[in-house]
Amino acid sequence: MPPAQTRRHALIVGGTGMLYGASLGLAERGFHVSVVARNRDRLYRLAQAVRGLAGTVHPVPVDYRDTDRMVAALAETRVRFGPIELAVVWIHGTAPQAPMEVAKMVGDVGAPGRYFYVLGSASANPAHINGSLRAALARLDNLLYREIILGFVVEGGRSRWLTNAEISAGVLHAIDADEPRYVVGTVEPWALHP
Repeated sequence: MPPAQTRRHALIVGGTGMLYGASLGLAERGFHVSVVARNRDRLYRLAQAVRGLAGTVHPVPVDYRDTDRMVAALAETRVRFGPIELAVVWIHGTAPQAPMEVAKMVGDVGAPGRYFYVLGSASANPAHINGSLRAALARLDNLLYREIILGFVVEGGRSRWLTNAEISAGVLHAIDADEPRYVVGTVEPWALHP
């Protein structure tokens, strides 16, 4: 069955919380955005919020910890809206298989999609890097692996965590920059992290 739309297809896992603004931003850029989140009410409010924008939001109400259900739902979105050419993925360590399973759904061999894995500031600390997952994701032929590290802000000698608006704006900048590793805020000096 051919895709229902010809607009570009993006995926955001966790797009109703801190990535809400990124979901709106991609819809504003004309993407059809499939958004995975557990909370149905927040998903449907997001879908309503994009009315009048160039793109759309397709709610995918599934818990990413239920990997089999999520993979089936993403396969359905690929059938309906075409290959996922861009993915922004915020998955906690409670679902260790989920990042790889999502990655397998992005792009195609010969037409790789960009996979932006959003990581907390601890990932900038060399003692906390998960090198085996990074290497496995980077080896997939169907995607171009990128990392977005969420840092913190230093103001007047004190530090604070990023706001949701700063995170979403930073994610959109990271997508535009398309670098292998992009830091939103700062992670240096590490001793100042909140």
